[in-house]
Amino acid sequence: MDPQTLHILELVIFFITFPFVFMAFNAIDLSKFFKKGFVWQIQILYILSTIIFTYLFTKAIINLIYLTGSIAN
Repeated sequence: MDPQTLHILELVIFFITFPFVFMAFNAIDLSKFFKKGFVWQIQILYILSTIIFTYLFTKAIINLIYLTGSIAN
């Protein structure tokens, strides 16, 4: 697979998996670890952790696709 196709596929996978990872992180109650009134800090942590884990998941999937393609050739 050429690099441009992999980049497009990576972008598509990122935006498809983002809502699922966000829903998974919403299941975690972080308010226990923060003081009362620190709502926007919790929201920032949710958003940043969602972006980070979505990126890591996407990179893992793309890496598997790349390795599978290189083995097949």
